[in-house]
Amino acid sequence: MSEARERLVQVLKQVRAVVGCAETDETSLESLQRSLTESLSSLSPEQQDVVPLVRLMAQAVQALTQQAVPEPARLREALLDAVSNLEEVLISECHPERALLLQRAEQVLTQVLSPSPSPLPSLDDMAALLVQLEPTDLPEIQQVQEALTALAGSEGVAPEIREYLSAAAQQLTTILEGRAAEPEGALAEAGRMIEAALRAGGEAAPTEPSENPPPSLLPPDADTELLGEFITEGREYIEAAEAALLTLETDPDNMEAVNTVFRAFHTVKGTAGFLGLESVSTLAHRAETLLSRIRDREIRCTGGYADLALQAVDMLKALLQAVQDALGGAQPALPPDFDTLLRILEDPEAAGISEEAREEELSPPPRLGDLLVAEGKASREEVESAAAYKGSQPIGVALIKSGVASITDVAQALRTQKRLASLERPAEAAIRVRTDRLDRLIDLVGELVIAHAMVAQDKVIVEGNHYDLVRKVTHTGKIVRELQDLSMAMRMVPLRATFQKMIRLVRDIAHKQGKLVELITEGEETEIDRNMVDVLTDPLVHMVRNAVDHGIEPPEVREKQGKPRTGTIRLSAYHAGGNVVVELSDDGRGLDREKIVAKARAQGLIDSDKGLSEHELFHLIFMPGFSTAEQVTDVSGRGVGMDVVKRNVEALQGRIEVSSTPGRGSTFTIRVPLTLAITDGMLVRVGEERYIIPTVTIALSFRPEPRSLSTVVGRGELVRLRDELLPIIRLHRLFDIPHAVEDPTRGLLVVVNDGEQRSAILVDELLGQQQVVVKSLGARLGKMPGIAGGAILGDGRVGLILDPVGLVMLAQGQKSVYRSTA
Repeated sequence: MSEARERLVQVLKQVRAVVGCAETDETSLESLQRSLTESLSSLSPEQQDVVPLVRLMAQAVQALTQQAVPEPARLREALLDAVSNLEEVLISECHPERALLLQRAEQVLTQVLSPSPSPLPSLDDMAALLVQLEPTDLPEIQQVQEALTALAGSEGVAPEIREYLSAAAQQLTTILEGRAAEPEGALAEAGRMIEAALRAGGEAAPTEPSENPPPSLLPPDADTELLGEFITEGREYIEAAEAALLTLETDPDNMEAVNTVFRAFHTVKGTAGFLGLESVSTLAHRAETLLSRIRDREIRCTGGYADLALQAVDMLKALLQAVQDALGGAQPALPPDFDTLLRILEDPEAAGISEEAREEELSPPPRLGDLLVAEGKASREEVESAAAYKGSQPIGVALIKSGVASITDVAQALRTQKRLASLERPAEAAIRVRTDRLDRLIDLVGELVIAHAMVAQDKVIVEGNHYDLVRKVTHTGKIVRELQDLSMAMRMVPLRATFQKMIRLVRDIAHKQGKLVELITEGEETEIDRNMVDVLTDPLVHMVRNAVDHGIEPPEVREKQGKPRTGTIRLSAYHAGGNVVVELSDDGRGLDREKIVAKARAQGLIDSDKGLSEHELFHLIFMPGFSTAEQVTDVSGRGVGMDVVKRNVEALQGRIEVSSTPGRGSTFTIRVPLTLAITDGMLVRVGEERYIIPTVTIALSFRPEPRSLSTVVGRGELVRLRDELLPIIRLHRLFDIPHAVEDPTRGLLVVVNDGEQRSAILVDELLGQQQVVVKSLGARLGKMPGIAGGAILGDGRVGLILDPVGLVMLAQGQKSVYRSTA
């Protein structure tokens, strides 16, 4: 570290010590300001980017010295945060987020040093805050006291109301100064004064104009880096909000979910306001108001309110996408229906939004009005009348204004409600990592695996007598393997987010078609490679849409068939043998064999269904342009969905299986590898060639006895293993490999699981087990039957990774172009 940087680091330690002290004398602050200013002169040209921040820190210390800042505690906190950011930057000259850290610290300090004047809160706002306070909430009480004093001194306030406000402020002052004999009584008296001012109809705070200009999409001085990070974080909050809203569909009284949605909108609103995104902030604020009413139990998140909340989430997603497009150079434009949604959110009831009560729903827990009625503080008629005319204000304020209940009664009811509220979920400890860095880490670990394999298989290690060197290489191999497992685990993500999208998709399509459909998800925590999630989403979307559109019958039809009116779709995921299995099943009408045959014959795909197995027949639905829908809708019917499913699944080196029973439903099973990056494999030799069989597919290997071998007409060569007949796959015939062992009794049979059955692969020799980095064969070779990819071996040569399922298909003659004619 250079002398200038070391000096600045020492000054920062001094700042931390002085500013972090609760009581700081003026002399220490003046000395600190001089040290900060003097440190600027010694900085090198490469360190000039920290100069603006250091100057701001010196200005902040000067403001503390002169006591020229309204919020010294906030300024001290901002100074300490700036010290932490600057120390992090100085530790590394090439910090990846150097500019972002400096910019954030500068913005926070500038905002604290030159705060924009905040508008006076309304009397309604102060009343709503006061009823929730305890006598020990001194910071909040001081906030209300200062606002009351400022409001009393503003122009246009009637003398009578000014008296009430001054009296309320005086009562709060006695609490703050510790002069109140009974703090609770003083707080109640202040509430009564505000209550009297409310009844007098006074509203001293200036009101906003009724017609505001439409909010803009991007600020004129947009910070692209901060906006990019906000978009990423905003989408995470939106995803959490959407999942919680869908939970409220089935459990409207789940206050944990309500709090999750409220926090999401509140956080997005605050951050968007800081960044100058007026449209995002305005929408989030209106949606937050709706959620606030749900949280206060004024309304329930059912029926129209649930749809409105989901529309707000969708619009928020569209706004973030519009901001991202604008940052990429597109013309900034608000999404359609933005203004319409804002008007509906402002007054949902005026737009015809209401709850759709269902008989099976449970009674809601006590609301604010229910608590007041139960305690005898108000009658049911009075509460309902106040709620009918309360407008956009909180129900508690409306009750106070109308004289139904006193502010003390409302405060006690709110405190009771607060004690009954659910606890917030603790935040998970996590950090965000850029995907390009994570991919780079995986690539480097893969290269490390290859490099270690080359060292471990070197002749010096294999043939030499260097026992200490062999032991060290073996130990290194263990570390490399653990590092490899850890890096792969970092790239694994649960399927939860993908499943949540399907829940929303089912809900929307079912509502559009007038069907009753319930989606049950299982195994949401099943993890899969991050790079495979997006590719897997498209097939699931097409399959779920088809299940709702083609599979599930209308409620009336299901009732006539003796089925429940509500159809069930089950989406599950689990790990099996190194693969991720995703199953989608429904209890609908099932696949119509006759329709499939008729459509296939009409398109010239088959001449007849004779000789076609059920497996082969059902797979016709994956042909491009194939659809049995009688009419085209906006959901399906054009025959462009299932071929996408098959293509995407095969791109993941997976396969899809279909089973169906007429009148009882269908099941689609997708099997894809856990990851396409690294795999454990058994290296085998066939002739002069070497192949890799994935370890997770291997059950065992053995050398058969002559009496266990047989040939069956129509099934080919078989080997008996523990009363089980397994087909024998000869690699040397499939791939035309010369000089290979042809007698199974002289070679080895490797038993592999191909999903539905087991087969035995004939090889010459097992060379050992090792982890390999999977490499694509390239666009020129494309996907070869029986081959899953390639890997660089320890001697630098390429070994092909076998696909047991593809080998079985190849051996059965389904890929005759590669089959040996011998």
